[in-house]
Amino acid sequence: MCKHILNAQVAIRAQCCKKWFDCADCHQELEDHPLLKNIEMVFACKKCKKVFRKDITDYDESDEYCPHCDNHYVIKAVTQESKEIQKFENLVKEVKQ
Repeated sequence: MCKHILNAQVAIRAQCCKKWFDCADCHQELEDHPLLKNIEMVFACKKCKKVFRKDITDYDESDEYCPHCDNHYVIKAVTQESKEIQKFENLVKEVKQ
């Protein structure tokens, strides 16, 4: 489970080492080499568990969904920091009321 993006909808396959990661930061923490950038990304949907490829040079709104199950995988990332910010904002709202 990814500690960087708490609501990750896909895993990515790193072209450099052929291993699966929840995010680029996970790769950076676990491997001793930089993530190889490529125009074709390989994803595994966490909802239906099927693998698919996307060409990032030809990416549009329809590419934000898994082609197998229509899971919307391009969503606003929830990180530990964003959760803490949300808690703080909620606290500020309560104090103002």
